[in-house]
Amino acid sequence: MVVPISCNDAVELGPLKELLEPKTRIGSPFVIAAMRDARARGKKRVCGWEANGGFLTGSDFERTGKTLKALPTRDAILPILAVLFSAREKKVGLTRLFSRLPARYSKAALLRKFPRQVSLRIVERFSPPYGIIKAATFDSDQVRLTDRSGVPLEAGDETTERLRSTRSELARFFTPALGFGEIVKIDYTDGVRVYFSNRDIAHVRPSGNADELRIYAVADSQERADQIARYGVDEPAGILRRMEAEVGKNWTTDY
Repeated sequence: MVVPISCNDAVELGPLKELLEPKTRIGSPFVIAAMRDARARGKKRVCGWEANGGFLTGSDFERTGKTLKALPTRDAILPILAVLFSAREKKVGLTRLFSRLPARYSKAALLRKFPRQVSLRIVERFSPPYGIIKAATFDSDQVRLTDRSGVPLEAGDETTERLRSTRSELARFFTPALGFGEIVKIDYTDGVRVYFSNRDIAHVRPSGNADELRIYAVADSQERADQIARYGVDEPAGILRRMEAEVGKNWTTDY
């Protein structure tokens, strides 16, 4: 299975976890490319989906003697049919079927007319100096790094210290007063995705095709996910606006 980094992490908490490929950047071209790579590595049944809808099949699938041909483009009908078939096979209603999934909830929000150069500067400010680093996990006094394939990287003293400093900076925006726990991981697959000890997730990312800055939230309740997104885009002093002010210090621009 291939999904982008913005997808709800319920898939990582359930029985399908072992089938999950490293998460991709956001956008169907990245999902399609990763599905193709999985096939090239010998995977026989490959599929993927995006957070905003649509399901992609990167290989043929056989069921009851019939073949569903690969369709590496977003399909809105197949997920609906799959759910209905599953409910019928298990002889349960849809509500009960979905209740078996890990209880994780998502929300996204954005600031419009947000200059892209400022968005990129925010991401740069809170990113490591080397693009090879995909994620940093903070464990006691250690910082564990991985690349985009999940392979561990050796962390030098300078890089480790910078990432610890970045963690401290981010904690000034995602504070305990707003309900956030300690930062335990930062993912740089696409933007800056911050994981907290209380299982909250907050992901800051520029839009790929518009002057917009987005925040994606994941939490153990819909109320909390909504709250995180609201904290992000509140005017005039939400988290994203405070990040904008921070990177704007000592920076002259005509935006």
